[in-house]
Amino acid sequence: MTLTFNQSRDGRIDLHQTDDSPIASYQFDQKLPKPCFHPLRTAAGREITGFQPPDHLWHRGLWFAIKFINQSNFWEEHPPYGIQKTVGQPRCEMSAPNTLRIVHDLQWTSQATGPVIDEHRTIGFTVLPNETRQIDWTTSLQPLQDLLLDRTPYTTWGGYGGLTFRAPYEVHGAGFLAPSGPPIRTMTGKPHPWAIFHAVVDGNPSAKISLGMIDHPDNPRSPSPWYGKTDERYGFMNAAFLFHEPMTVLKDRTLNFRYRVLYRDGWWEAEEFAKLAETFRNAGR
Repeated sequence: MTLTFNQSRDGRIDLHQTDDSPIASYQFDQKLPKPCFHPLRTAAGREITGFQPPDHLWHRGLWFAIKFINQSNFWEEHPPYGIQKTVGQPRCEMSAPNTLRIVHDLQWTSQATGPVIDEHRTIGFTVLPNETRQIDWTTSLQPLQDLLLDRTPYTTWGGYGGLTFRAPYEVHGAGFLAPSGPPIRTMTGKPHPWAIFHAVVDGNPSAKISLGMIDHPDNPRSPSPWYGKTDERYGFMNAAFLFHEPMTVLKDRTLNFRYRVLYRDGWWEAEEFAKLAETFRNAGR
């Protein structure tokens, strides 16, 4: 399938099929403190991302953020807070007829800390022949000062930070699938090479959707601990590399992360998704 895109000056990159059907949008408008993917739509047109829900206005589809950097909050947007500031326009190119490559430079800064990170982000968005959508998210974080990266320690919630997915209110019956064990409703810090979020849309048992996230073994603290939470109107999944303890990063060290996100209509079985994860985890090694 051929992919097309439109990049606007007001902070959006919209992806479409050749029949002009919308697939996804990458939003980087500077009014947003953090860029994100929203919406993400399956081949059947089902929207699977939540954007600024009333319970957590700072949750936006699929995004990457760290909660505390040198004690300044880069997650919750209660003033004063840290932002990810776009440096110039993202650069886009079609690397294949079905793949858009986005290169995006950002600076993380807050009123309390000044600039703390220069980020170089590369995202590959691919429409696969089997109607699965694939997002390869690669980022390099270059500290501009010595950093303490931290999170809210987990009690009944917490531990989150890193690549994150939020589902919309329209999904129901949500749960998670990991490499071992039955489906679960929560994830609280157990390490896995990958995890899957699955649910149904609008309570329709035939409208199943899945989103799987794969942690590359070269990532810091891989295999990642995971944090995930669901209830009847809430679905949240995070590759939470800081879940168990904070991380000190010196100014001369670069942090590199690679993830693959796959989503589709229907549910993956663990054995099927494990093969997909193995292909990505072995890439570049």
